[in-house]
Amino acid sequence: MTCRRIAFTLGAILSSSWSLAQEPEGYQVPRTEHGQPDFQGVWSTRWNTMLERPEGLPLVLSPEQAAGFAEQVALHSEDNTDPDIDILGPPVLAMVDGEYRSSVIVYPEDGTLPYNEVGARRAGHNYFGGRGYDGPEQRPGVERCTEAWASPPMRAFMYQLFHGFVQTPDAIAIVSEEAAPLRIIYLDGGKRPAAYRSFEGYSVGRWEGDALVVETTHYSDVNPERATIGRPMLLSSAARVTERFTRTSETELNYQFSVDDPTYYTEPWRGEFSFTREEVDHIYEYACHEGNYSMIGALRGARAQEARAEGRLE
Repeated sequence: MTCRRIAFTLGAILSSSWSLAQEPEGYQVPRTEHGQPDFQGVWSTRWNTMLERPEGLPLVLSPEQAAGFAEQVALHSEDNTDPDIDILGPPVLAMVDGEYRSSVIVYPEDGTLPYNEVGARRAGHNYFGGRGYDGPEQRPGVERCTEAWASPPMRAFMYQLFHGFVQTPDAIAIVSEEAAPLRIIYLDGGKRPAAYRSFEGYSVGRWEGDALVVETTHYSDVNPERATIGRPMLLSSAARVTERFTRTSETELNYQFSVDDPTYYTEPWRGEFSFTREEVDHIYEYACHEGNYSMIGALRGARAQEARAEGRLE
C-alpha cells in the first residue's frame, strides 16, 4: 500500500498561532497531589491519518468519508501480516474534538510540509523505502531499531503505540512501548550545554493554565530523518519544536506541535492529533532488536555478493 494509491482512492471517495483545544463544558482537568494538571497513565494512538494531506482533501472529513477511507485502506491491507491489525481491526482516521482529520498537518493550509530546496531534495523519497542500500546507515531508522516515534514531535503509525506518562513536580517522564529511550521533560527551567546533541533533543516544559507547553532544541544533524507514512520529516540542529499537551476529557489528550527549522523549511509548520486514554496501568517492552535480523541479513548478503564477485565463494 502506498500513499499515492491512498490519495487516488480518497479522491474518488470525495470526487501561525495555536488553536486552542476545546474542553467539554464543565470538564475539570484532574490535578496531581502537587496541583499540576494530571496526565499520568497510559495514552495511545492508532490511526492511519498521514502527516501530509493527500491532494484535494479538506482537513476535516465527515463520518461517511472517514469510513470510506478506512474501508479502502483495509482493501489495500489484505496481505497484512501484522497481528495488531488482525486483532484490533483496520485503523481509522485520527480524531480531534470529535472531528475526523485527513492529515496531522494543520498549517500550511494545504497540509503539506513546506520544504525549501534543500529539504525537498533530502526528503524526496518514501521514508520506508530508505535512500539506498549501500550501507546500514541508509536504511530507515525504524528498520534499524534506532528511531523513536515518541521523540518530539511525537508521531503515530498504523499499529497501536502506547505511552506511559509519569509526573513529579520538576519533570515529566514519557515511557513508550516502542524503540524509544526514556523521554524527560524538565520543568525546572534548566538549560543544557550547546555541545550536547541527540536525536531526541532536549525538552524544557512549563505550565500555561491546564496546558503543558514544551520547547525542544539541541537536536543532532547526524540523522535528520523522522519516520512518517510518505516523505520523511526532517529536523536539523537549528530546529525548535514547540509542543502543547492539553487534557480535554477523561479519555482525550490533545497534542499540538509546531516546527521551526529554517535549514529545511520555508516557514514554520504545525500539526495536531489526540491521544486516547487506556484503562491499563502498564506497558510492555517493544524489544525491537529481539529477533530483528534485517541488518544482519543485509550485511551478510552484501559480503556474500562481494565474495562471489571475487571468486571466493561458489
